[in-house]
Amino acid sequence: MLRTLLPLLLFTASALATELPSHARDAAAHAERRYDDAQVELLAELVRFKTVHEDGIANAENPEFRAFVAHLRERAQEFGFDFTDYGGILVIGLGDGKDRLGIVTHGDVQPADASKWRKSPFELDVTSEPGRLIARGAEDDKAPIATAIHAMKAISDLGAPLNRRIELIVALTEESDWAPFREALTRYAPPAMNIAIDSQYPVVVAEKGFGALRVNFAASDAGGDGAFVESYGGGAFLSQVPEDAHLVLGGVNEELLARLRTRTTGGNDGVTWRLESNGGKVTVHAKGKAAHSSTPEHGINALTHIANLLDGEALRDTATGRALDFVNTLIGTGIYGEQFGGIAYAHSFMGPLTVNLSTVRTTKDGTELAINLRAPAGKSPATLESELREAITAWANVRDIPMPAIEVELNAAYLPEQPSQVEPLLAVFRHYTGMSDARPVSIGGASNAQLMPNAVNFGPSMPGVPYTGHSEHEFITREQMTLNLRMYTAMLALLATESAVSP
Repeated sequence: MLRTLLPLLLFTASALATELPSHARDAAAHAERRYDDAQVELLAELVRFKTVHEDGIANAENPEFRAFVAHLRERAQEFGFDFTDYGGILVIGLGDGKDRLGIVTHGDVQPADASKWRKSPFELDVTSEPGRLIARGAEDDKAPIATAIHAMKAISDLGAPLNRRIELIVALTEESDWAPFREALTRYAPPAMNIAIDSQYPVVVAEKGFGALRVNFAASDAGGDGAFVESYGGGAFLSQVPEDAHLVLGGVNEELLARLRTRTTGGNDGVTWRLESNGGKVTVHAKGKAAHSSTPEHGINALTHIANLLDGEALRDTATGRALDFVNTLIGTGIYGEQFGGIAYAHSFMGPLTVNLSTVRTTKDGTELAINLRAPAGKSPATLESELREAITAWANVRDIPMPAIEVELNAAYLPEQPSQVEPLLAVFRHYTGMSDARPVSIGGASNAQLMPNAVNFGPSMPGVPYTGHSEHEFITREQMTLNLRMYTAMLALLATESAVSP
């Protein structure tokens, strides 16, 4: 499969030096002059809609989503664009014609813990950290929506003939369930050329496969003396590196308490610890650093670090104790799955498999672990699932305990043939950033680009800069929004117009 990427990696020196056509530069300059402030104003309007999935109600029927859709419809019609609501996706269109260019994004966002934000996460905070626009969805993906619709308006202003109709495709369930998008595609024929704006620059041409492993330990207690885990939990959702975790331990003697105090003071693991002791009961709280689980290297996993406090300690055999041992034995505090049997591997372009323990929940019925995997090309989902099950079976057999209940969902990596828009997008990026050696990249995934034909990702975040989407400190910089407006407008001018005239 690597050979499909070689044409992307072997650009000629002349391609690197290609000057961006004047009509693309002029369009970008017009967009910045006319709409740079307006795009921020629209972002402020969009983040006020709490477009977070709620169990028991379809996003398309949720009043917050309906208000969000109505607002976008109003703005699209104000700009002279057509608007179609397919339920799972919205399509905002400019122009006519058989050939079409799709710009793929999404309007739903992940939950946010308001206690971790200086202002409401659903209010654009422009003052707490000057230069940063802070809100849930600011980077993922409401700023890209605001930027793209104003880039389209700039193209419309110029009056240049379109050789491709432009369609801004806004998904409503990217963060929760891709089925509505897939269903909408049975009624909406997608464009032949697509660019998602839900990731990073320069151009993303490959995405790791998304995986979910859920492991359930049924409630049990073999009895006996000694310390036991009463409760273990933390994390917010599957695609976030967990920032908070807790452990409640019973039957703790003075020796174990002393070891726990030592392990939670003076460490250099980046975790902030709080330990409370009341007789033989000890409660430990850990604070790490939240991040998008596709880039676990940018976070500090509170759940795995708090489990590591008890690695090697003799604990009473309970469901929660088994879960803790599972984490320490098969996951550890690493992110590449080296302890998890034979699952670890890497792809020469897409990089290594990553493993993120996302959430742990302890209830009266037992303890559930939810683990997010991002798998590059090189192993089929069936092979990886087999290796996961084999490692868990071996772990249970060594301990002579029943197998926990396992649910596995794995998707294949996305590694398409070279789309024709890659070189024009690189030309835009190189021109506006000065990064003349920019090349296509791969990401941890997973975006709705995977559902569209000939799709790549183009922004909104810069290479080498931690992605803040899904964290509890999500923002986009004011400078980045301006840069994105320039690049998105130039992109549309290159790929969808024949020429440009002054407005």
